Amino acid sequence: MKTVIRYVIDNFGYFFLLGRGEIRDFIFPGRHAPLFARRRSRFILSRVRMVSAVFAILTPMWIVVDWIGFPRDVAWIMSGARVLASLIFLFLAAMCRCTPTPRHSRIAIGLLFAIPTIFFLFSRWLLTDAHLNAVSSAMVAGYTFLPFVLVGGLSIFPLAALETLAFSLPILLLFTVSMLFSHSSLLPGFSDFAIVWLMALLAVVSSMASMSQLQLMKDLYQESSTDSLTGLLNRRSGEALLAILYAQSVRHQQKLTVAFLDLDNFKLVNDRYGHEAGDYLLGRVGEMLGHALRSGDAIIRWGGEEFLVVMPQISLWQAESRILTILRAHGLTLLRQDGKPVTFSIGMAERSDSNAQSWEQLVHLADERMYRSKKTGKNRITVAETAHPMAVQNVEILHAVSENDTQGEG
Repeated sequence: MKTVIRYVIDNFGYFFLLGRGEIRDFIFPGRHAPLFARRRSRFILSRVRMVSAVFAILTPMWIVVDWIGFPRDVAWIMSGARVLASLIFLFLAAMCRCTPTPRHSRIAIGLLFAIPTIFFLFSRWLLTDAHLNAVSSAMVAGYTFLPFVLVGGLSIFPLAALETLAFSLPILLLFTVSMLFSHSSLLPGFSDFAIVWLMALLAVVSSMASMSQLQLMKDLYQESSTDSLTGLLNRRSGEALLAILYAQSVRHQQKLTVAFLDLDNFKLVNDRYGHEAGDYLLGRVGEMLGHALRSGDAIIRWGGEEFLVVMPQISLWQAESRILTILRAHGLTLLRQDGKPVTFSIGMAERSDSNAQSWEQLVHLADERMYRSKKTGKNRITVAETAHPMAVQNVEILHAVSENDTQGEG
């Protein structure tokens, strides 16, 4: 059943010119890459902070209007409610300086919409039986548009479909319930059900605008964070992701292993067959690694013919077994232009190593071990102080290369 649903969703995405699986990213926020999720969360928190600060200033300004239009007893209560709402908005603005995580951003948006929603319901209950003059009646009519502003406000945030549903549905339900228990209409001459229907329609339009923002942000993220040749993360984004994963590993005492891969004899390909052939080979390697590793792993083109594989929550020896399995299953199908299999020199390191007290040191340790593999014969993997061959077939082929072939190889 899940396969059928996934097939329908993917083909629905093709209709909107989205790639395979992309439509799911706009429905389920949990599918976002960690680095993109962090950037999106930072963007959302900055907007919540800005809106909260504006509301904290504007909300108490209406106290003057309350005293002009409402009876004295009502004005006192409304003034107190406005001051309280303003303080909560200030607290929310200060809270938005927290660590940008999806959980924090969702809490921030939820509070941002909850404060005016509760204020609206409270004011409507308070003013239901109050004796109002022409001025105060006009003010109450103005409050009617607050729900529309709230639902329309979803459009300023880059949200997935399930998120917009989670934020807009409670607002619609609360206003529907308040309508059922109220003796007066929201707008005289209009059916409250028609108003709720219009709010629901506005919520759909706002959701589409939110998803459009999300798509734009995702496209910009892809362009700025990925390597155009291989489609993998570039070094700048890879370093940012490493910092996040390393901090999470330390905070939750989880394992984190990295593998530094360097293509053997890549300089020979460039020298003999040209840089286009070398670029094609790098693209094939990136495609192979991208399809073979887990979805939770990260593959970074570190520079030139060097790749860094980041594997959270597995030990050094588990990661070694995974890398060996991938290369033995897929590596032999990758051939250089001279017909020889592509081989790698690999170094691996785990966060628990005493020489890996930061993500920089972790990568440096894996890099050093990669060079040890390179110096001891290539086509080897080093996980500690010694290197060992990865596959007998590859080693025999590598040793069969003539001295002329090995001159100048990298």
